[in-house]
Amino acid sequence: MHALDDSLLELLELPRGRQAAALEELLASLPEPAVREEWNTAFGPGSLFEAWTSTSLAASIYAANRALLRPLLDERPDWRAVEVGAGNGELWSRMLTPEDRGELVAIDPVPQALDELRRRVPEGVKVETREGRVEALGPLPEADVVVCSLTLHHVAGRSREERREHGLEGDGKGEVLRAFREAVAPRRGLVVINEADIHCEVDLPPGDPLLRERLLDSYVRRCARAILDDLRRPDASEDLKARWRHVIQRWCLEQVRLAEVPVAERDVYELDAGRWRDELGRAGLEVVSSRCTDEAGLFFQHVGRAS
Repeated sequence: MHALDDSLLELLELPRGRQAAALEELLASLPEPAVREEWNTAFGPGSLFEAWTSTSLAASIYAANRALLRPLLDERPDWRAVEVGAGNGELWSRMLTPEDRGELVAIDPVPQALDELRRRVPEGVKVETREGRVEALGPLPEADVVVCSLTLHHVAGRSREERREHGLEGDGKGEVLRAFREAVAPRRGLVVINEADIHCEVDLPPGDPLLRERLLDSYVRRCARAILDDLRRPDASEDLKARWRHVIQRWCLEQVRLAEVPVAERDVYELDAGRWRDELGRAGLEVVSSRCTDEAGLFFQHVGRAS
């Protein structure tokens, strides 16, 4: 077994109160990963983003979204879908067929991701891409469905007012969700949100032990542990395992250090499942379903329609 695997398993067996200190010791002892790639900088085969989409956690989100979306698209032959934080098109490439006719509006801040998405969507589907963060893009087009997976936790604050309290400008989660509602309301469509069940919003300040504990629980006890289990999969190549270990080290273990950075630099402002449902309701969306999509109990799919 790889040294990282052994050390992480030992950490996870410790009492919870000792895990934060053990994590710092582990990070200090680890060499730089053999695979060097920053998050969201490459999206083709062999990238770390592609490795993430191959994990059981990510696959479970895609599977849950496809199971929900495929019947909806079949009922509406001239559908229009909007995906916010579209990434490399993994959701659509395994669901759409050459017979599909519809329109996909893909929004992502990284142009390379949008280029990869265009290559993966069947020719019969019209693709419109928008480069940028959703809270800065203005109104969305009318849609039968708006999908937003693992993206809204990058938007700090539940409202403009809460953001201002912490020295931030612009829209919060609530304003973005209301824009989603306005997009689906004319077609009686659905809003689909996938996010982690963990609360680490701006109301938890830097250095708060509760913030560190929640980040550790989300990124290490659940996310990193699930990827450790993937490392034992017989279908995983050594190259894929190397990229998964990079994901564990840089995007799971090191994420806990965000507990110490200023609020504006944190980049993770998650809500637990109950709070996500509350925010959907405040945005004028009736929650029609809410369920966990993985065995680790980490990610939830929330589905709402305009009320």
